[in-house]
Amino acid sequence: MKRRTAARLFAVLLVASLIGCETPTPESETVAGAGPLASARRPAPPLPTGYGPDGSFYAPPSDGTGKPLATYWPIVFSHAFSVTAQQAFTGDNTASGGGEAYGVKTLLETAGAIVYQPDKIAYGSNETRGQLLYKKCAGTTLDELLCKGSNPQVVDGVHAAILDYCGQPVRRARNGFADEGSCRRGLKFNLICHSQGCLDSRYLLAAVRNEFSGELMYKHIVSWTAMAGANKGTAQSDVYLALSGACAFPGCKSPLFDAALAADSLRQNQALVLNGGESAVALSRKYLLLTTDMDCDPGQGVDCAPSFNALYPLPEDRSSPVYYQTFSSQIFDINHPCYSSKKTNWQLVMDYEGPNDGNISVDSQKFTTYGWGSAGPATPVVARWVDGIALDPGHPHPGLEHMAYSDLKVPGMDDGRMSCNGEDNSLYRFSREDLYRDIVAELVERGF
Repeated sequence: MKRRTAARLFAVLLVASLIGCETPTPESETVAGAGPLASARRPAPPLPTGYGPDGSFYAPPSDGTGKPLATYWPIVFSHAFSVTAQQAFTGDNTASGGGEAYGVKTLLETAGAIVYQPDKIAYGSNETRGQLLYKKCAGTTLDELLCKGSNPQVVDGVHAAILDYCGQPVRRARNGFADEGSCRRGLKFNLICHSQGCLDSRYLLAAVRNEFSGELMYKHIVSWTAMAGANKGTAQSDVYLALSGACAFPGCKSPLFDAALAADSLRQNQALVLNGGESAVALSRKYLLLTTDMDCDPGQGVDCAPSFNALYPLPEDRSSPVYYQTFSSQIFDINHPCYSSKKTNWQLVMDYEGPNDGNISVDSQKFTTYGWGSAGPATPVVARWVDGIALDPGHPHPGLEHMAYSDLKVPGMDDGRMSCNGEDNSLYRFSREDLYRDIVAELVERGF
């Protein structure tokens, strides 16, 4: 089974079955530490509003060309559903049909940033992947990966990043830590996530404790940047669960889906993960917005367990503030040769939720409220917009497909020379590497 994105996987399964109120730009933060990269309180770069199709978003990051990319705190990337870390956040080189592995990480590190890109598992619940984002051990079973084996050996995750960073005196000195122990207890990160990786990271912030400090992980995060996050789920999962009959089984966990994903998990993660079907549940709107008990139907006096969004809202703590921002985008021209194969998924989400990027609705990406549409409490995020560039206003950019932030060919790459099916994209511009460069340059300006 060849590697591909969530969109293609869900489309195949569907056919086989018959087949967020705006928040103001936050005040500037005080940067802790006394190392050489430490800075005084800085004014936050202004973020003009009026962006996006409805004018309700804040601006994308400004051009970071030539600007410093060495953030005060290290960066952690959280990858999407259905891929490994090696397949996520790739570079722009499309000569071989995809970008260079770890291309964005390499670009940022070359410019002085310290970046960690943990490898979780391709398929699993938000909670399981969130635990693996914090700490992953060597092994070939899920229990072993979750460090439940008889002799766990930590090999990846934020936990491993802390050990690596704090074990190097030069890096400790960047933040003014006197010794390895104080570094382990006090190190913080900038977290950048994509798709389900944002749900994983939200569980990390709200429910996982740093073993060195004993504190919840949000106290070790200074900024959270979500790229097309599946923060309210996607109708794709709802429709798949319905059409496949998965919910005829307890917890909507289909043995057939588990078996299919187990084979791909073995190929991608070299581990036997037997409950990968939890991904479909974890990305469903019911799980995210209504209840984590998939066997319970709220309403008419029936009380069900809280939803994922109710259980794990973004922590808000004045003593440990986190800068939360989301970047949203959509496909405007689904018939463009680079995107036409995504039409089934795009139309499905369009019918149920409205404008989307082929996988996730703009509302789910935007994440300004915890509930359906504008319902529910407001989140603390700064909702921002991002799109490709059109050199000719008469030929607008076709928009960004969901995996544009990870590994997809996008119209406008390679200064417009990239082509998906022989078409001319010379009037467009998009660079995945430049987008992350701009975002990180802005984090540097904010003192993060």
